[in-house]
Amino acid sequence: MDAPRPSPRVARRRACQRERILGIAARRFATEGVESVRLDQIADEADVSRNTLYSHFATKEQLVEAVMRPALEQGVAELRRLARRPARERIDGILALYLCLWREHASGLVVASRLRTLPPGPLADLHEAFAQGVLSALAAAARAGILRVREPLIAARVVMRVAIPLLELYARYDNLDTLFADSMRGLLVVDAPDPAAPRRPRAATAAPAPRRQHADRVPSRRARPARG
Repeated sequence: MDAPRPSPRVARRRACQRERILGIAARRFATEGVESVRLDQIADEADVSRNTLYSHFATKEQLVEAVMRPALEQGVAELRRLARRPARERIDGILALYLCLWREHASGLVVASRLRTLPPGPLADLHEAFAQGVLSALAAAARAGILRVREPLIAARVVMRVAIPLLELYARYDNLDTLFADSMRGLLVVDAPDPAAPRRPRAATAAPAPRRQHADRVPSRRARPARG
């Protein structure tokens, strides 16, 4: 027999618990680092038992995935939509995407940028799809002669290493959007096409897949299970 469905009141209470746990986990993961936070600390702050926490998230890995997944899913979907745009519009679209994700999923972005490894699976695949979407846009900019460093892979590393720290730095300012966009454009693109830029840059045609070992690359090493 199927288990009885919880009453609407119980379902609402569990939904509130889940959101409270997620919010606390996202904040603590972003400020303290995933490895430094224990599940019992999250349970205590959320005022739930560990059994209740485990009924929502059986492992720390599941909790980390729940924190990161919304930002990555939204980012991958937008990068795919941008793929049909001209090169300069794609770069501007990526910067607008980072700003949007920062407003809606700041903690998830910070956690994704600081994790040293990700376990193989759907979340690592999402992270790789996001990185490849950024790389593809930068390769298009290189072909158009507007990429400042000419090498898309180097530019992609700049984005992955610099974008989130800049957002954190500028978050206190009212003109965050302008400061971030101007800073990133200055790093990534030139105002006019470079006549000396090759039409088909080496990195655009044979760019190696991002290595999965650092926070700015998609990790490929199998990560050890995080301790609760």
